[in-house]
Amino acid sequence: MPAELVRAARAAPLRMLSASALEPYVWNGLFTWGDIEEFKHYLPRLLDLLIIEEFGALHASSLMLRVGVRWRRWRKIEQEAVIATVSSWWRHTLNGYPRDVDVMTLIEIIGDSLELDLAPYLAEWESNSTEAAARHMAWFMHDFTVSVAHDTEWFVLLDNWIRGPAPAAILERGFFSASSPQVAQEFSDALETHRIWSRH
Repeated sequence: MPAELVRAARAAPLRMLSASALEPYVWNGLFTWGDIEEFKHYLPRLLDLLIIEEFGALHASSLMLRVGVRWRRWRKIEQEAVIATVSSWWRHTLNGYPRDVDVMTLIEIIGDSLELDLAPYLAEWESNSTEAAARHMAWFMHDFTVSVAHDTEWFVLLDNWIRGPAPAAILERGFFSASSPQVAQEFSDALETHRIWSRH
């Protein structure tokens, strides 16, 4: 572990460590520096910085890949903390648009990297009535249609869900309460994409 990170950690509580101070660790933790206990020590703050977007999508994918191959062997309380944090991250994402870590990247982290059941997260999206959640869906309709198909269980679940009625319901709700004509057009275009997509 580099000396500057050690000094920063000693000088400030973990919650006060900045993204710039921890960025070298995001890229090198467990790969080049430190052991699993050190990684778990810094992980809560690293996840906080992801949620508030001090770190971006590349950081998210790299970090969560390292979590994903290890976290099922951790103590139950640590596993529960990971699940609670990811749930908070999902809610935070749905309630703000745009996000650097987009919904598709986060879905891949949830379903693929962490191998969590995707169904509760999709249900939460269905019940979220914010314009931000609907705008994520409008974006997602266009992104998902160009995704490479997978045969994993989580992707099959997602594929079936996206072809079903839930996306249209989210988009229609957003359309009728849109904050501007431009946003309403986003929803209208996405609804047309969904109509085409759901026929296949």
